[in-house]
Amino acid sequence: MAASDSSFRRLIPIYLFTLLWVTSWSISASGPVMPLYIRSLGIGVTEWGLLVMSNALGMVLLEWFWGALSDRADRRIFMVISMIGMSTIFPLYTLKVMRPYFSVLQFSIGAFAVIMGPISRALVSDYSSARSIGMSMSLWSVVMTLGHMIGALTGSYVAQVWSFEQTFYLSSILSLIGGLSVLVALRGGGRRRPHLEGGDLGILKGLNTLLSRPSIRVLFAVAVFSFMGRSVTWSFLPLYASEEVGMSTVEVGMVFAVMSLTQLAAAPLFGRLSDRVGMKRLVTVGFALTSLMLLIYFFVETSFQLILVSIGVSAFLSVSPLLLAMLFEATPGRLRGMSMGVYGSFEDMGIMIGPPLYGLIWSIYAPGLAFVAGAVFQSLSILLILGIKVEPERD
Repeated sequence: MAASDSSFRRLIPIYLFTLLWVTSWSISASGPVMPLYIRSLGIGVTEWGLLVMSNALGMVLLEWFWGALSDRADRRIFMVISMIGMSTIFPLYTLKVMRPYFSVLQFSIGAFAVIMGPISRALVSDYSSARSIGMSMSLWSVVMTLGHMIGALTGSYVAQVWSFEQTFYLSSILSLIGGLSVLVALRGGGRRRPHLEGGDLGILKGLNTLLSRPSIRVLFAVAVFSFMGRSVTWSFLPLYASEEVGMSTVEVGMVFAVMSLTQLAAAPLFGRLSDRVGMKRLVTVGFALTSLMLLIYFFVETSFQLILVSIGVSAFLSVSPLLLAMLFEATPGRLRGMSMGVYGSFEDMGIMIGPPLYGLIWSIYAPGLAFVAGAVFQSLSILLILGIKVEPERD
């Protein structure tokens, strides 16, 4: 028990810095403020879709790079790089001279932000005992959700009461404080994970091993289509709520906060229920209901209706962590870290592909049809899930 308490005390700074990071990230970049700010500058919906793609491209191309480096150096250094990098870029969005280069800023923010996800998870793993890793990762997920909720509320409030520009300055200050504090609070650094045997050759061999397994290939494909479907909510729901339903900036932020709160309540319930009905069956039903909820956005006319549908989307998408559990079972123990990293890259691919398509659909046809397209992609992931045959890996 004493060892467990000691591990938790060492994890507290990591959780706090992760909360600070995801809050600053959500205030300006991944919450409701960024798309509303982009539209306030007169930038079209199609262009916004391309900007989302630029952000995802930075994550796809560099997530592997940062992950590989973190196994060879003190992980806290990468937390500093992420936070300081983001604190430098956020204020640039407020400069008129930088508007032609927003795609570069989006790529850069994605490249720096993607560091913190895998690094914070790795640090949690480093500081956790084998008996408490499940609880530690669950707390990490809770911290992430809380950060998104706080960021959405804070960012939308600051934007409406003061200005959009102030949200970027606030994000920059929070990131700077976090980056400068990491070196002080995480004395001694994290324990390093052993390198894969054989260096780069070992990495390639491990990747080939993963891709040789049909169930893992299918789960990677599910990640692409599922994130293509759900990306319509965080990239275009703020615009839909503001321009089509007539909600204020604060009201849009409250929608995203309620969605995060719903996830906090629903995810543990689905986790427990999966032990009784099976993960595959629960994910299939959850994604089917998610597709239905996305389809209903097309018929939304009032803010109350939009909030109800958004709660439904968030609740049913809370089955998504079960996909990671299925992947965990299907992956050899020695390759689970790599497997999670590759899975994250496929998620980023879905984010990179989906929003540009939704922007075109919104501009050429009708805003509501973007959510219909999201429902279609989400449904395609269901067809893939039905073909999964996962046998738990024992080695």
